[in-house]
Amino acid sequence: MKPKRGRVMRQQPTEPPDTDGMQFACCINGDGSATAKSWPDVEAWSESHHGLWVHLNKDAPRVRSWLMERSGLSEVTIEALLTHDSRPRAFHGQYGFVTILRGVNTNPGAEEEDMVALRMWSDGKRLITLWDEKLKTPLDIQSRLMDTRNGPKTIAELYERLIARLTERIGLTVETLEGDLDAIEVRLETESSPELRREVSDMRRKLADLRRYIAPQREALGSFLAHPPEWFDDANKQRLRESADRTVNYIEEIDSAREQAIVLKDEISNQLAESANRTLYILALISGIFLPFGFVTGLFGINVGGIPGTNNSSGFFVFCGVLLGLLVAQIVIFKRLKWF
Repeated sequence: MKPKRGRVMRQQPTEPPDTDGMQFACCINGDGSATAKSWPDVEAWSESHHGLWVHLNKDAPRVRSWLMERSGLSEVTIEALLTHDSRPRAFHGQYGFVTILRGVNTNPGAEEEDMVALRMWSDGKRLITLWDEKLKTPLDIQSRLMDTRNGPKTIAELYERLIARLTERIGLTVETLEGDLDAIEVRLETESSPELRREVSDMRRKLADLRRYIAPQREALGSFLAHPPEWFDDANKQRLRESADRTVNYIEEIDSAREQAIVLKDEISNQLAESANRTLYILALISGIFLPFGFVTGLFGINVGGIPGTNNSSGFFVFCGVLLGLLVAQIVIFKRLKWF
């Protein structure tokens, strides 16, 4: 298992209200800051203004109406952005570049490995991002722009930063699952129970689900790097390549964790089987010891004439002595046979 990377705990930004399908909109000022905008500002925006970022709920009626009637996007691009298919992919549209990626699901009551899609379109001047389930990643970037004024300076940098942040959050989830698996391995040294086996099986399921979602993302980022948009400069391409490499590393770490889970499950199964065998072995020894006793006592307990010691007042004690001697003889024989 690879050494764990250190984590930095950050306070999550406050989620802005969703108004008519718009979670937020802002103009990128070019100095790491942004200016909040409203629906009328978005509808009146032109290329002479600063770069525009709009984050929308794709299922809202006003959003669908704006995309189809006033966004200027082609029908094929709009269909790709609004479809329920969230398979990661990246491609050139008629007027811009479309990327659909998946991010960690941090919504209350959701499993982290049940990832949700972030759909992005940009022509280098505008960036439109759409969601059907809310993600923290866009809020993180928006917070840096609006609050700390230390965010992306261009639409291209914003595009790349969103992809990088999605990838970072996936890495945190992979680290969490690896840490949980290591904790189970530590517990295995002191305890062995069917509950541990169920936990390992659940961990394997989570890892398998996470890998199933991340693997196509690697292909999408590879396609992005192979045919990047013309408004992506060399620095953006280099940072995007780092995100793609991290995605490959996360898949390798997941595969390693899955192998570790298989080994742990086998170890737990072996411990449980060994415990059961030990119990059966002890029961067999006890049965082996008392089997001759049962035979002798049954033989002397039959209600027929001629039983030795019937008229002897010391017969019972003699019989107990015989049984004790038989017990000692059995113990000696078992020890010589190394059954004890």
